[in-house]
Amino acid sequence: MSTGYTKISVNLSDEVLAALRDMATRDNVTMTEELRRAISTLKFLQDAQREGKAILLRDPETRETERLVFQ
Repeated sequence: MSTGYTKISVNLSDEVLAALRDMATRDNVTMTEELRRAISTLKFLQDAQREGKAILLRDPETRETERLVFQ
């Protein structure tokens, strides 16, 4: 019976691993779940960009807006 998951191995720099640990701790989830979320978020943003949508980041205090570009 398939679980729908495949176990993989990845190599991460110490800096990226520390960031993943920090994010998982902050969100109170496993590192696996945090990595799933990060991948899903990046795919969503890349797909939107490929559709021609602008991805904007706005500072609530200064109202300054930047356009984000993902490669």
